[in-house]
Amino acid sequence: MTDRLKKSGRLVTILTILALSLYSCKQEEKLATARSEISGMATPVYLSPDGGEILLSDYFTDTTLIDSIENNAGYTTHLSEDKQKLKIEPGEELGYVSNLRIWAKGTVNDIPLYKSTREKVKFSFPDPDKKHSSVMIKGQFNGWVPERSEMTYENGAWTYEAGFNPGAHQYLMVIDGKESLDPTNPEKVSNGMGGMNSVLTVGSEAEKARITPLKIKKKGFSLKLSEEINEIFVYVNNILAVHKKGKLENNVEIDLPSAYEGRSLLRIYAYNENGRTNDLLFPLEDGKVVTDASLLKRSDFHTQIMYFLMVDRFKDGDKSNTKAVDSDEILPIANHFGGDLQGVTDKINEGYFEDLGVNTIWLSPITQNPEGAYGLWPEPKTKFSGYHGYWPISNTKIDWRFGDKKVFKELLKKAHDRNMNVILDYVANHVHEEHPLYQEHKDWATDLYLPDGTMNTEKWDSHRLTTWFDTFLPTLDFSKPEVVEKMTDSAAFWVTDYELDGFRHDATKHIQEEFWRTLTKKIKSRTDRPIYQVGETYGSYELIRSYINTGMLDAQFDFNLYDAAVNAFARTDTDFEQLANTLEQGLEYYDSNHLMGNITGNQDRARFISYASGDVRFDEDAKVAGWTRDIEITDSTAYKKLEMLHAFNLSVPGVPCIYYGDEYGSPGGNDPDNRRMMKFEGLSGKESALKNAVKELIAKRRNSMALLYGTTEILQADEALFVLKRSYFGEEAIAIFNKSAEAVKLNYFDSEVTVAPGSYKLIFNK
Repeated sequence: MTDRLKKSGRLVTILTILALSLYSCKQEEKLATARSEISGMATPVYLSPDGGEILLSDYFTDTTLIDSIENNAGYTTHLSEDKQKLKIEPGEELGYVSNLRIWAKGTVNDIPLYKSTREKVKFSFPDPDKKHSSVMIKGQFNGWVPERSEMTYENGAWTYEAGFNPGAHQYLMVIDGKESLDPTNPEKVSNGMGGMNSVLTVGSEAEKARITPLKIKKKGFSLKLSEEINEIFVYVNNILAVHKKGKLENNVEIDLPSAYEGRSLLRIYAYNENGRTNDLLFPLEDGKVVTDASLLKRSDFHTQIMYFLMVDRFKDGDKSNTKAVDSDEILPIANHFGGDLQGVTDKINEGYFEDLGVNTIWLSPITQNPEGAYGLWPEPKTKFSGYHGYWPISNTKIDWRFGDKKVFKELLKKAHDRNMNVILDYVANHVHEEHPLYQEHKDWATDLYLPDGTMNTEKWDSHRLTTWFDTFLPTLDFSKPEVVEKMTDSAAFWVTDYELDGFRHDATKHIQEEFWRTLTKKIKSRTDRPIYQVGETYGSYELIRSYINTGMLDAQFDFNLYDAAVNAFARTDTDFEQLANTLEQGLEYYDSNHLMGNITGNQDRARFISYASGDVRFDEDAKVAGWTRDIEITDSTAYKKLEMLHAFNLSVPGVPCIYYGDEYGSPGGNDPDNRRMMKFEGLSGKESALKNAVKELIAKRRNSMALLYGTTEILQADEALFVLKRSYFGEEAIAIFNKSAEAVKLNYFDSEVTVAPGSYKLIFNK
């Protein structure tokens, strides 16, 4: 070959490389500037073993904009004619994580897909002589309803088969109507109420690989891999910006396109042969990773520190609207105390929330409630007023005892002026019998009586979509489109007529999914700002997660984690293993950087501090305790236990939520004793010390990117110690909890750390 030809060939090669490089840059720039048609963050799709069907309307407010579904070697897809549904069939090449790319209006829209990790488990209870006539199983997986899991008798044993995701699953057997531990399973844990549950552990014992943000680079960042990884998917604004595949080891460089403007949200998913790794999530500003917590905004919902207050029990700011229900049938503790919206506004103006560090206020329902006496508590006999707000007779009118439209708008303005969000507790599941909607449309409610003639009240799991809370609280029938339309309009009114920042939704699991989808679609189409929606659901992980996706809710309150935390921190006869398992299971189900609410308590539970002090027993009816005795704090060590709960909530992923009074340790049994009037003055030394500690903990949380967006790793969880590590681009935070009777000494960040008995330490490497 002549020199001229050689030079010509090299020139062609160079030009080709340059062309490809320019094309690649243009493609990156195009992806960086492209706008996804998906409104909000595209939550991952959790596939079932056979794939399943997803509603594209969860991701696209207008599915007619969809052009096509891009082919993928790991699965096949079938799009319905109306473009509302997409059926996915897994193939042999499907990895634990893959990408679903949907073209809409000529732009790409990417959604992470999770391969199912569900395993079939067969329970077997030997009964060779068939001494028993009925054997059932009740547990977290079926909402603790044994009728859903009846065992069948064959070959001398009772058997039952079901699918379970990896993790620890608590359950009991019901043998001839009597609850029992599984006699074939030695593994058991405390149920937090004085008893025990059997535990089924599912999944591989192999340790999963971890990915950790390592260093910020000029064009992106690097990741540290604990083990070899098969694939990494990097999403920015619902578009797959970077995809790496192959044998990825040690440190991996991620280069980002440079054209992102303003605030973006970056997410990373990865996997290897042992399953999915932890996922990552962090904010970008103009394409650069945010490492300074002071640059975060209140619309960055991962930064929220929530404070739940019951309006009537917080502060009376306007004496002119203070009026209890005039009835001798209501004991004072179950009547109005006089708190109102003006009182909340006053405390905003005084800087109470700002001083504490709270940046999100959750208000109990403020819609008009009845002015009569309802319900009955048998001993001591008393009826109740609607002071709490959960018995609406209007869904858009503010209860005159709380204030009016003007004062509510002033509250919102003052909160926003101080860079705080305000979310409203909204009741959609039921109305009070005086509500005009029920008076005019009684057929819009479910039946109070079941076909067998029994009353359909408080059947929370067996009839969760139809049960009534009480005989004067009709549950609405959301299987009727007209009910969904009316009630979603009423809910959307609050974010269109007021500058609210979100909702806490009451009784989420008792309402059909169509309501949540319709409401979220209306909110997105009628507002131009982020709206945070968090639900209230007691139940299995699957049930709780079923309401969390782009088209429904952002999160729910994590009562499973709360129960485990109460068990770990309020009691001295338990270890930290169950808490660690529950925390890890939540991260598996809701992802590593979820927005689940982590509570210190709520209006339906006895106060944590009263359990911790022993003044309310775990094996008693906490509501009876609240009615029959004056509950105070007889063991002052309970203050430190509550402080540890605060420290835990402020150290783990999710949205920490303080129930009013828990910042200083208000005692109480269950409803209504857990709803005492807020105390602002005259705090004891122990109460003041707790409040100051909470302020310091909140400040640490809000100023630490590791605690807000970092990875989560449990370093130790045993009888005495729980050690948690959070990491974010070189910033590390270690939370150490010691429930033993002796001080412990540990070494972190090249120094010795001493943790006192029954205490904790939160330390940083920066």
